[in-house]
Amino acid sequence: MKPTVKIGSFFLAAVMALSAVLTTGCSLNKEWSYRTSEKELAIGVYIYCLDVAFQQAQTKAKELEDYDGTKDKWLDMEITDDDGNTVVARKWIKDEADKKCRSFLAVENAMKEEGATVDEATQQAADDQAKTYWNVGQYANYGYVMPMSKELEPHGISFESFRYCTAQYSVNHQALFNKLYGENGSQEVSDSELEKYYTENYVDYSYIPVKLYTTAADESGQQTNTALDDEKIKSYTDELEGYVKDIDNGKSFEDVDKEYMSKNELTDDPALSNKEQLENVSAGDQIKDALKELGANKATTVKVGEGNEAMLYLVYKRNSADSAKEYIQTETNHTAVLNAMKEKDFEVYIQQIADDLEIEKSAAVDKYDPKMFFVAEKPTTAAKETTSAETETVAEE
Repeated sequence: MKPTVKIGSFFLAAVMALSAVLTTGCSLNKEWSYRTSEKELAIGVYIYCLDVAFQQAQTKAKELEDYDGTKDKWLDMEITDDDGNTVVARKWIKDEADKKCRSFLAVENAMKEEGATVDEATQQAADDQAKTYWNVGQYANYGYVMPMSKELEPHGISFESFRYCTAQYSVNHQALFNKLYGENGSQEVSDSELEKYYTENYVDYSYIPVKLYTTAADESGQQTNTALDDEKIKSYTDELEGYVKDIDNGKSFEDVDKEYMSKNELTDDPALSNKEQLENVSAGDQIKDALKELGANKATTVKVGEGNEAMLYLVYKRNSADSAKEYIQTETNHTAVLNAMKEKDFEVYIQQIADDLEIEKSAAVDKYDPKMFFVAEKPTTAAKETTSAETETVAEE
């Protein structure tokens, strides 16, 4: 998995400095891949992008009925990407790698035009994280040491190319985005615009989950779920439906929650609350569909699953406009809403710059075939059946 570096998301333990061999690696090879009059990308940058695109294409190919991981034939099969484009996998991979490299150059060009810069602390944090991934991998803190250098160097990708594609591009991308849409940016988004977007696209909701089953463990510790009887299920359903009516009549969700806890003798509050993009509600599709139909300050019940896995939910939806101003005052929330609002516009902006830029592509790029990243999966074979005659022979021995 190729990481997108997120600076400040977590702290990585200090690791030993890169040796001279690792830090130079294939960077001694001066071959380039794409360039403008001001910037030249190493061939390792293109190879890394080709590798990332290969992994993405293989994920899509695995959805095909006739996918066979033991052979590379899937590279010549048609896949459908997230944008609905259906293309032969091999071509899609090369086109995607080409697009990524052009985007790198477009972002750097736009940064100069907009006056966007990356501060030293952010750059250092990004570089440090890249070194950690390169030397010990993403999961070293969990006891899994899997240096990305071992995977990438054999393909001709140096640390510097890896650092550029992950850490450098990540901070460049964010710096340009912030400069473009932030305060005094050429396409500044005002707080009122952000509040409007939040109100129209986010949902502020709470829900109380109720299990329609009991759980018990046997002597070995194995847990088993048992569905509640119809009478008990009806009792819970009637109770939650009653709360829906109470809310419709003006009672607050908070008061209903307290009443539910008191009636069911609960000491821990079971209610969960979230403010999220409606299309990305984490509580599940059925609750998301219910929220789409609910009016502000209204409630409903939602049943999910059947039998010994069934759940009943009391779902309440607030008026997002009431929390918009306070929500975006937090820097993290402000950034998240702005990213959600302008993500697609930013992609179009970068693509337009890439299309307008005079970018030269090296002939060396065409030497690299996506097949270079293919590793055949080991076929699963059934154990050899033992005939009765063979069994008798073994027994006699």
